[in-house]
Amino acid sequence: MDRDEIRKLYDRDYAASYEGKFLHTAIAQSDRDFEVKLIGELLKPGGAWLDAACGTGYFLSQFQKVQRTGLDLSPSMIEQARQANPGIDLVEWDLRDPKPEWSNRWDLVTCMWYAYGLVDSLKQVLQVLANLADWTSQTGKLMIPISNPRMIARSNYPYQTLDTPWDGEVFIEGIMWSYVDDQGRKCHAHQISPTPEFMKDALSRWFASVEEVAYPPAMPGWEGVRTALVCSQKILDPAPAGPRFAPRR
Repeated sequence: MDRDEIRKLYDRDYAASYEGKFLHTAIAQSDRDFEVKLIGELLKPGGAWLDAACGTGYFLSQFQKVQRTGLDLSPSMIEQARQANPGIDLVEWDLRDPKPEWSNRWDLVTCMWYAYGLVDSLKQVLQVLANLADWTSQTGKLMIPISNPRMIARSNYPYQTLDTPWDGEVFIEGIMWSYVDDQGRKCHAHQISPTPEFMKDALSRWFASVEEVAYPPAMPGWEGVRTALVCSQKILDPAPAGPRFAPRR
């Protein structure tokens, strides 16, 4: 999705209804509370936190005494976030765009839910990850909930297929999908969901530790369905990316 599509999707009405749809329903409560708990554990005393794609600012609002900044592309989401977090810095910005003045600045960077997938290709996902890693301080941590394509597609396909008639390797790196709601009036069109393995392999270029953390099941039978990546031990001089993981600038 391009910038104008995202701003149109997350307009004032949708921003106003967002928490009711995705954060305060019975099925979302377990995930939401776990994410708040995890963020609290990752915050450093006196540290600075960036919530990239902060949306309505709900998670920022749970930590009123923390030095924190929100970033989002939607002016309507930023307006909601400002109401929930008066006085903090809120920046309108595209996650795909570098921001050199933020290099190594934040002790915790989060990108909640699946905003990193509102792009047009895996190459653009890699650009988002490159920026999030760049903004994380040398001793900081990056936390990203995973939009697991196997959960979305209800299909447990392999990451790497071993049976191929060609002299090479095949990787199934993710899926493209759309989410239509608001009785067909809103569409998160052609989102990208990389596999957890792809995300871990990509982030391992910038972090020596990439840990996958499982959420408690939101309902019976959902054990291990949702996970997040917690990245730490930032690599100060990362090796050049190979052809699969080179972001396109």
